[in-house]
Amino acid sequence: MVIATASDAPEIAGSAGAKPSDMRPPVSTSFMLSYMFAQYAAWMALMTPAAVTLAFKVSSIAGPQGKGMGLGRIMAFGAFVALVAAPIWGALSDRTSTRVGRRKPWILAGSALLLCGLMVVATAATLLQVGIGWLICQCGSNAAQASLNAVIADVVPDRQRGRMSAMLGISGPLAMATGAFITQFTVGNDIAMFLVPWLPGAIAIPLLFCLLKEPPMAVRKTTFQLRALPQLFWINPLRHPDFAWVFLSRFLIFLAASSSHTYKVYFLTDRIGIAPAEVAGYVFLITSIGAGLTVVLTPLSGWLSDRTGRVKPFVFLPALIMSLGLAIISMSNALAPFIVGMIMVGIGAGVFAAVDLALCVAVLPDRSDAAKDMGVIQVANSLPQSLAPALAPLFLSIGGGGNNYSAVYLAATVFGIIGALAILPVRKTR
Repeated sequence: MVIATASDAPEIAGSAGAKPSDMRPPVSTSFMLSYMFAQYAAWMALMTPAAVTLAFKVSSIAGPQGKGMGLGRIMAFGAFVALVAAPIWGALSDRTSTRVGRRKPWILAGSALLLCGLMVVATAATLLQVGIGWLICQCGSNAAQASLNAVIADVVPDRQRGRMSAMLGISGPLAMATGAFITQFTVGNDIAMFLVPWLPGAIAIPLLFCLLKEPPMAVRKTTFQLRALPQLFWINPLRHPDFAWVFLSRFLIFLAASSSHTYKVYFLTDRIGIAPAEVAGYVFLITSIGAGLTVVLTPLSGWLSDRTGRVKPFVFLPALIMSLGLAIISMSNALAPFIVGMIMVGIGAGVFAAVDLALCVAVLPDRSDAAKDMGVIQVANSLPQSLAPALAPLFLSIGGGGNNYSAVYLAATVFGIIGALAILPVRKTR
């Protein structure tokens, strides 16, 4: 594997006006399914510990008094690493030249590194070891995701992008539901809790590689230099306002969603009084119902968006549904309203992420930098995972006691509403 050096080839801008994707042949249904399966496997390997099992691991080490702060610090630290890593991995992927393409090596290496991190977390005996393992997990996951996310811009033509985005959007909720289901049978066995969710990737990645035909590099990128590192994180919002608004909206919606997912296990045990042994079952119930409805509503939203030529309503409405669910949770003292609220959060966030992904690709400043720019979009996904647990203690401490979960979910409600409003100024689409 080599990193491409500068060449005299003319640079081809991937602007919307050029519409290079209109000239590309359609991708096959088998490719679309394999791409969805690969994203499903990637999300399942990371989100199962992030949403469920990491909380169990931290609780077993830190105990009831230290679990909240301990989990928050580990999640914040790992998400900060993800924030920095995503654009870097993306830029390196854009500049990579191998016989098998520029995306496949990073997908494979990232998945292997994620497995190593999961093994460290599973065998950890201290919070420091858990934190180191989670850092490795985030580095590996983001290396794989940066290239996976760029595939849709690389090979999927515009006329299939809505359907492909909907399929990728479904993969996340399905992965979380499957991970929650598996956790019911792996709780108590740390190795199984963290390694079993990774196993689908061992099938999904080779399958995708067999069907993915990467296009030749249109532009020979300059060698990556450390002094250019700050530029990887900066896309001028004045030159690319649509990209800036989409980034802000996605950031706030994911901040709201991260706030809900980080503390749902402790909300069930501490606020509602569910026994720890029963938590995994309820998490599976919530995620499976939410995933089932998302699987139905996401393709419908994508189809309606394509038919009407409108995107904003199908981004705005799910964000409001999610915000309403968060508001319900903030006022919950019983299991039933909590379940209803979490299902609404799952549906809203799932449909939003699917439709918004197509919007993200549409507003990319330069498709020759697809992995790097999608890495910047990934910052909008990763940074909230760091900020949510970092901000949570401010809300948890309101009123004393350090367990004001209502304040956390009320703040998440506000984030969600502002995130919905932030999509309205986008001009490139209706």
